[in-house]
Amino acid sequence: MIQKKLPFTIFTTIALFFFSQSKAQLYINSATFFIQPGATVTVQGNVTSNTSIDGTGLVILNGSSNQTVDMGGFAIPNLQINNSANATLLSSLLISDSLYLTSGKITLGANNLTLATTAGTVGGSTTSFIETNSTGQAIKDLAANVTGYEIPVGLGTSFRPAFITTAGTYSASANVGVEASGVADPNKPPMISDYLLTYWPVTQTGITGTLNVAGQYLNSADISGSQVNLKGYFFNGTDWSSATGTSTTASNQVATNVTTASGDVYGMDGFIVLKTKVFLQAAYNTTTGVMNDNLRTTAAYSPGNPPTGNLIPSSDPYRTAPYNTAFTQVNDAIAETAPATAFYDQTNPDNNIVDWVFLELRNTASPGNTILQTRSALLQRSGNIVDVDGVSPVTFNNLSAGSYTVAVLHRNHLGLSANPATNTKALSETQSTSTVLDLTTAAAGNLYGTAGTNYYNNGTVNMLYAGNANMNTNVKYNGPSNDPAYILSTVLSGNISGSVSAYSVGDVNLNRVAKYNGPGNDAAYILATSLSGAISGIKSQSLPN
Repeated sequence: MIQKKLPFTIFTTIALFFFSQSKAQLYINSATFFIQPGATVTVQGNVTSNTSIDGTGLVILNGSSNQTVDMGGFAIPNLQINNSANATLLSSLLISDSLYLTSGKITLGANNLTLATTAGTVGGSTTSFIETNSTGQAIKDLAANVTGYEIPVGLGTSFRPAFITTAGTYSASANVGVEASGVADPNKPPMISDYLLTYWPVTQTGITGTLNVAGQYLNSADISGSQVNLKGYFFNGTDWSSATGTSTTASNQVATNVTTASGDVYGMDGFIVLKTKVFLQAAYNTTTGVMNDNLRTTAAYSPGNPPTGNLIPSSDPYRTAPYNTAFTQVNDAIAETAPATAFYDQTNPDNNIVDWVFLELRNTASPGNTILQTRSALLQRSGNIVDVDGVSPVTFNNLSAGSYTVAVLHRNHLGLSANPATNTKALSETQSTSTVLDLTTAAAGNLYGTAGTNYYNNGTVNMLYAGNANMNTNVKYNGPSNDPAYILSTVLSGNISGSVSAYSVGDVNLNRVAKYNGPGNDAAYILATSLSGAISGIKSQSLPN
């Protein structure tokens, strides 16, 4: 055995025929370093080179502390990681023949580890893998089709390999790059109920044909919700697609075709996207053509800043008293919660949040129209209904693409539904091609019920009638179960001169205060505005059944 005392610097051509051991670092500076077939160089320190290592021999990283590899993008023909303290790339590295993963990780940081067209990996396990802990990728160069080629990536103590299968033709620089993450995909819809706590960012270059990538996740540790509901999804930067996705619970794998130059491979439940638009009578401003957001802020508009005096709760109000007595969730077990930023002043003021609304997704039968799933969501000043992040379309989980009837309800307005006989909505998972179901401009025949009785039309747009303080199915000023009486007796506890400055069901005019008499009182609003001065008038909610 030849032992080299370190550090040593190589300036001339050296051919190694026998086993050699370096007790510190291997430093190659502008020299040809050739390892003959069958020869092994064992390094217990760091490896630094400004040129490729030639030959077909093996470099073994076998230190007792973390070792660094700084090849400047040049190649090592065969590299074995046999160091439980791990190795770290300081620059990109090319493996021209084989990467042996025996013990410990090789951590990429911001650097790429590339496997040449003829290169492969041996090993790969929970104790030894390529760690993609930053922007660096594990890249596989391609010149021919591969089937189930394993890229042994992971993060931290979690081994989450990816398997690539291709069919097509390849340019001279064709490759696939993969990373494994340790979090749920940040691009997933905000209220997905079943999803993975890891995803695989993927890039592809120079492939004409099909690239399929399967990611293997940790059983139970990587699953939020139910594994049986998972589907393979690809995110192309705009849309999610499960068209080619598969999920194999036995092997804990989700797979999908990668259809763009970059994107994410992920697993989550199937969903459909809903874009809907409504106006609330009490918030609608006839001058601006959008709604006021008085409940959200009392301050002047200031983009990017938090609101002043926000009364709108951050979590779904329809699950708590007093609203949970009138609103029942269907197939929506996870309570909706919005981040504080959802209520900030948005760049476009029309996107500022007005309040929460309650959505019913129904089948298309009429009669026999039944609720399939409900969702609580946020209403923008423009009338657009968005998910809890304040910007995304609303999603419904574990429902297939198809036609549905949509109804929108509010805590102190009367609900309004599209007409299932004339105005069903085709919904799918594709956000970019989804169109808005606009109930504000829908023709009378496309809404369920009658204008002036079941919903309000001001001659230009449709709105949900305000004034339903007691959360039944009508708005009325006098007689049994009338709304002003409820405001006085229940909201104000019988105090005729009292008021409640809060997020209150009795604040039917949405001016931040519930009160029975005096300027701007809610009882007067019900009579003058909701009922157009008709003291015995009644407006009633009409939904399909």
